[in-house]
Amino acid sequence: MLHESLMKWWNEAWQKGLWAAAWGKAVEGLTAEQAAWKPGPQRHSIWQIVNHLVFWREDTLARLAGGDKPSDEEIARLNFAEPPQVSEAAWQAARRRLQQSQDAVASALSNPNNAMDRLRFLLPHDCYHFGQIMLLRSLQGLPPIE
Repeated sequence: MLHESLMKWWNEAWQKGLWAAAWGKAVEGLTAEQAAWKPGPQRHSIWQIVNHLVFWREDTLARLAGGDKPSDEEIARLNFAEPPQVSEAAWQAARRRLQQSQDAVASALSNPNNAMDRLRFLLPHDCYHFGQIMLLRSLQGLPPIE
């Protein structure tokens, strides 16, 4: 039952939205410059939040496969990583990686043999950060996503 509920919510969050706009739509239609924009010094951009989401999704999947926890150095380097370059190609690559991680987590959720203790925390974590993405879109004067 937990697997089915989590998988349903995970997929609906991306496709339709749960309590807010669909996650997939939150990163659509943004230019590289909009994705890299920060509201102030020491603040994160949409792009950095996308990198953060992907980092922790991939970490969760790697640990499910028996991998080790990332080192403090890896976390410092990859968590909220700055874009390698602000270009449309690099932004599209970041979006593809987000989509791939979305699909990989959905696949992991569909396997009842996977430990839910790690996977279940991705849903509230990602809801929070997609809320940040929506706020950053708003601060840039972009239209709301319904």
